[in-house]
Amino acid sequence: MLLLTFCLILAPFAAFPTDRAGRVAGAVGRRPVLLLLPALPLAAVNALLGMEEDYAGWNRWAYLLFFAYGFLLADDERVRVPTRRAAVRVGVLGVVLFAATAPGFVAGEDPFTAGTPAALATRALFGVAGWCWVLAILGLLDRPAGVPRPARPGRTSPFLAYLAVAALPLYVLHQPVVVAYAYGVVGRSAPAGAKYAVIVAASLVTVVLLYELGVRRWAVTRWLFGMRPAARPKGGPPSAPAP
Repeated sequence: MLLLTFCLILAPFAAFPTDRAGRVAGAVGRRPVLLLLPALPLAAVNALLGMEEDYAGWNRWAYLLFFAYGFLLADDERVRVPTRRAAVRVGVLGVVLFAATAPGFVAGEDPFTAGTPAALATRALFGVAGWCWVLAILGLLDRPAGVPRPARPGRTSPFLAYLAVAALPLYVLHQPVVVAYAYGVVGRSAPAGAKYAVIVAASLVTVVLLYELGVRRWAVTRWLFGMRPAARPKGGPPSAPAP
């Protein structure tokens, strides 16, 4: 639901002038330390609006900032190059900053909502540490492999090709399914491991079936879930839906 809400909020800005985004990306390329600036709004949102347990410790509006940052900057090579170079350093910085939040989280007051200077500082440090970890993860995952493998035409894994197209629909579908199964399973008298296994297995099967039978095969649902139209051969009858 948050993803849909944020898409609707940012839709009017989808035509954000590319020259402005380009200037921002160019500045980051020249001064990599600017990669840390987006942490300041995140720190302010978490500190001033409070942290929420239901949103993994972040304020819900912090996710809008993450979404907007990705929309504006993530696909620009001038940002990706310094991110790759700084990945290890910002990762270490994130660990240090997160460790610095420990005194605030173990204090007697509620660090999620309290308005004391210690609680505000704890939430701000949490926001900056989170941004550092996002940069580190993106930078490390974006690094090229050490030894490139020779191309093997025709050997693309059908399973990976299927998942590449299904990733977003599966992500959108999984939460209500997992919550529904958890609602019926968690209260049962059974070992925690067994309940976890049942929820995971049942959710996986259900989500894949919903995608395969309710999303992938229909043009309307493909469009609603952000998928491209199913490919059709030229000059022939409509083909089976693409993976």
